Amino acid sequence: MLQIGFPQWQGSGDGRGIERGCLALCEALDAPLMLAVESCPSCSRRDGIDHLDALLWQLDACRRSIDVSSPRRILLCGGDCASEIAPLAYLNRLYEGRLNVVWLDAHADLNTPQSSPSGHLHGMPLRVLLGEGHAELLRAVPLPLRPEQAHLAGVRDVDPAERDYIAGHNMVWHDVASLEAEPARLAGGLNPDWPSYLHIDLDVLDPAAYPAVQCPTPNGLSARALSAAVDAVRTRTRLVGAGLTECTAAGRRQAGFALRVLAQLQGALAGPD
Repeated sequence: MLQIGFPQWQGSGDGRGIERGCLALCEALDAPLMLAVESCPSCSRRDGIDHLDALLWQLDACRRSIDVSSPRRILLCGGDCASEIAPLAYLNRLYEGRLNVVWLDAHADLNTPQSSPSGHLHGMPLRVLLGEGHAELLRAVPLPLRPEQAHLAGVRDVDPAERDYIAGHNMVWHDVASLEAEPARLAGGLNPDWPSYLHIDLDVLDPAAYPAVQCPTPNGLSARALSAAVDAVRTRTRLVGAGLTECTAAGRRQAGFALRVLAQLQGALAGPD
C-alpha cells in the first residue's frame, strides 16, 4: 500500500489551516510519500479557478509519483479535496472503471469553473473525475468515472448547478438522516464484485462531532455513524483506496477523532494485495 501525504491547500482558496492539519495527520502515516506544495503560488484566478497554475503543477507531481510506485492500494492523507484527483483517477484506470466510489462529504464537489460560486477547486474534484471541467485538469483523468460509480453520502450543502447534475444523472445520494438511522445502507448499493474507494472530507461530520475542518457545515453525521458506514463498506467490498481531507487541526491533540478515522482506514487497507 502506498501512503501519501499531500498537504495541498490552494484548492480551498486561502485555507492555510488545511496544510497545518494535514501535516499533523501525516505524522501517523507509515513511511509516507510526502508531496511538495508550492509555498508562494500566484493568487490570481485563471479560467475561473484560484491558484490554477500551482494546482496543475502539484496535480502533475502527484500523478507522476503514483505512476512510478504503481501501487495496488492507496491511502491519501490530503489537504483540500482536490488532492484526491490523481489517486482516484489512477485507481479507476487500474481497475478499468470497475470501482465503487463513496463520496462522504458535506458538499457534492460537482461544480465546474463556470458554475462555481467561489472559484475554489475543492468544490470541483468529483466533476473533474467524472470527465468534466477545465481541460488541463482533465489530462490527469484518462478514464473518467461514470455517474453510477459515485455514491454521495452525507452531502447537504449543494449548489443549484450541482443539484441539477445529480438529478440529471440519477446519482445515488444517501442523506444524513438515512445514514444515522442505518449506516450500513451506504454499502448496500455498492457492487460487491468491485473494489471500493472512500473519500472522506471531515466536514461530513457535524461540527459538534468534529469542528477542525475548513468548511464546518451543520446537521452532519455523528462520529458513530461515520465509523459504522466505513466498516460496512469494508465488509461488503474490498477497499483499495481512501482519502482523508480538509482537516485544520493545530496538532495531533486537536486532531482527535480524525486520527482515529485515519487508523481505521489504515486497518481496512492493510494486508496483501
